[in-house]
Amino acid sequence: MQREDLTIFPNTPQIQSLFNPTPINPMTAFVARSCYKYNQLQRNKQQRIVIQHIPQKQRPNEVRQISLPRALQAIKKQQLESLRRQSHQKDGTVSLVFSDVKQEELILQKIDKFQYLQHKLQTSNDDLVDERKVNLNELKKSPSKLKHIIENDKTKTILQNILGGMQQKIDEVAHENHMRIMGMQIKSFKLQEQQSIRSKAMSQEKDRETSKSYAEKRELYSRSVQKRRHQSPQNKMKNISQQNMKTNQNFRFSLTDYSSLSREQLFQMKLLSYHYLIFIVSSQSNFYVQPSENVTELKFKVGKGNNSLLIKELFKSRWWWNLNQDADNKELNFIWTQIKVPQYMNLQEWSIDPFISRQKSLSQTSTDLKKTRRHQSPKSNKQSQKFGKFDDPIQKLIIEQDVNQLKSIEKSIQSFIKYAEKNDLKIIENVNKIHNHIERNYHLGNKKAMFHNMKKYYELTKQELFLHLPMTFHISGIKDKQYQQFMEYFKQKKGNNIWIVKPGEFTNRGNGIIVCQSLAEIHKIVSKRQVHPNGKPFTYLIQKYIEKPFLYNKRKFDIRCYFLITQLNNIIRAYWYEEGYIRTSSEEFDIKDVSNQYVHLTNDAIQKYSEAYGKYENGNKLSFAEFQRYLDKWHSNEHLNFYKDLYPQLKMITLNAIKSVYHKIEPYKRNYNFEIFGLDFMIDEKFQPYLIEINTNPCLELSSPLLGRIIPAMVENAFRLSIDTLIPPPEQSTWPPNKKHLLFYDNMLENNRFQLIFDEREDAQELKVLYSNQSNDDQIDEMDEEEEEYQSDDD
Repeated sequence: MQREDLTIFPNTPQIQSLFNPTPINPMTAFVARSCYKYNQLQRNKQQRIVIQHIPQKQRPNEVRQISLPRALQAIKKQQLESLRRQSHQKDGTVSLVFSDVKQEELILQKIDKFQYLQHKLQTSNDDLVDERKVNLNELKKSPSKLKHIIENDKTKTILQNILGGMQQKIDEVAHENHMRIMGMQIKSFKLQEQQSIRSKAMSQEKDRETSKSYAEKRELYSRSVQKRRHQSPQNKMKNISQQNMKTNQNFRFSLTDYSSLSREQLFQMKLLSYHYLIFIVSSQSNFYVQPSENVTELKFKVGKGNNSLLIKELFKSRWWWNLNQDADNKELNFIWTQIKVPQYMNLQEWSIDPFISRQKSLSQTSTDLKKTRRHQSPKSNKQSQKFGKFDDPIQKLIIEQDVNQLKSIEKSIQSFIKYAEKNDLKIIENVNKIHNHIERNYHLGNKKAMFHNMKKYYELTKQELFLHLPMTFHISGIKDKQYQQFMEYFKQKKGNNIWIVKPGEFTNRGNGIIVCQSLAEIHKIVSKRQVHPNGKPFTYLIQKYIEKPFLYNKRKFDIRCYFLITQLNNIIRAYWYEEGYIRTSSEEFDIKDVSNQYVHLTNDAIQKYSEAYGKYENGNKLSFAEFQRYLDKWHSNEHLNFYKDLYPQLKMITLNAIKSVYHKIEPYKRNYNFEIFGLDFMIDEKFQPYLIEINTNPCLELSSPLLGRIIPAMVENAFRLSIDTLIPPPEQSTWPPNKKHLLFYDNMLENNRFQLIFDEREDAQELKVLYSNQSNDDQIDEMDEEEEEYQSDDD
């Protein structure tokens, strides 16, 4: 006998002692094993139930009988399946649907019969086996008794089977969530609905808690609505503008005050505010253009370079304009280029009698101006010098005498027309040609022309020019008298004597500028005899270098500002743009190293090639606010304020430059032109500003996020005061539904950043008297403008 024989029946009581460590007789183990086998055979005989064999083929109307072992096998499978699916059915509920299938009833009968007999057999003795067999046979012979037993125990059996978890999945494709449990369909439901009900209940509870505060707010709102109903439309617009002024933010529009309006009403109100802004600007130039009821074909062209994509993008919101790059100058209504196009300007409308119309356009004579100045209070003069701080944003765009009248006008197209007829404004129907350049813009953009014009103006007004410009000499050669004066001045200066030599013509973006620290270097440059391609000789500007500039983190910087000149209906007006930025150099300032351009020249065209470009500031650009924070931190003892100490001086210098060229820039009064100018300032260690140059083609490239915010808004504001004033958006009935979203949803009047600093109707008469006995400089008048263009990688 082997050891394996001892482990066949480990749980048998007779051989449990075999696993004890004490020795056991092998024969005893064999006898025990034989006895166990015999006893097992006897138990099987007693429990065996003989059921008659039923053939597979059934008769037509005969119900098929299922054997009891097969039924038990099916029940066990269902029990195992139920245990496996319990995890999937934990979060569900069930619904029962009873079925009357005969096959299922037969299964119930067999199961009931088996459970009943099994229970009796297990509790009976061996001598009652034969008796139980007889009873079983009697039950088989009498179906009525069996049916009675089944009907009495049917409900009990169903509940037992449900608790037992006997389930079977049916129709997995059509009924994915239905189960079959002993003749019943069971559908499981997840608790998503219950969770959603709970969440709704929680939200309702919160609403009940805040219902009291909500009711109070609603009551206050209803009272304010009742007050508004009794107000006139004028007062409504006035209240809205006053509320918006308190929270004025650039290019934002709050819907709080217009929440009760529909989308169409909101569109109409914003379009009306757009027309109101245009009416204000045009009325100051003594004309008005009524919005068109029919869409006419308007063509425009954009020249390459200097971020021409920005101009095209801004025109996309003006859907009544069509881009046509191949159109002829005669077909175009507007052209945007870096330098002016004389062929296009020759096609523009001229004034019939420009000098007479100038006199008529003046609203006041010189004596009237003197009277009004006498009655002006110092407070009003002081207030007019401030930037961006007005009781009403309309004051930025109009002269003081027209403020009350234009503020009180009703905001409607009919009211605008009545005002134009009452005040004899010119009603313009068609504007054929618009250009983004003024005819003689070189009087500002050319370095030597700007110098001579400002020098003349400061002499006539008895001001010191070199308080606002660095010491400058314009020379044509070494034999020039100005050069002799320069040499005398140079010899008188002690210490560092550094100068900048600039070409007098055809220069921009820092080209041709040389920093010199000795008279020999300057003499070598000036003594050269050079001629421009047009045959004109070279001239030079020798300008004193600011040797002690105000530094930002030990680096040099300059200030870029903008202004706009419009020439509409023979009236010249100039606007100062309230935002600008600071351009920093890439390397620390060192007066001894004059050959390093990255130290001394802050032009972006030069700095972008430095290895340190953008290292300290993004794109080497700073906002005015960032510069003020620097002053507050590092110059707190000096109490320097950029907006109070420096900013008004920048405006005053710009105004003087515009006045110095007013009588020259538009001699023939082209009717419909405008131009954006860029100014460059520098400040010394005493916080004194100096005008370095004025650019007719300022760079519009977005080289930093700061410029991405300032430049597009500046150009958009300029278009609203020029192009849109001449060709306004069509009347509201003309707008297609798919174009209404293009309307500017910002507070156009409040977000206007241009401020009027020069108006021909107020300032021209005084300038005419000032220049009445002066003759024009023919050399400057015949001078050509700079032919310098920016190239752009995108074009």
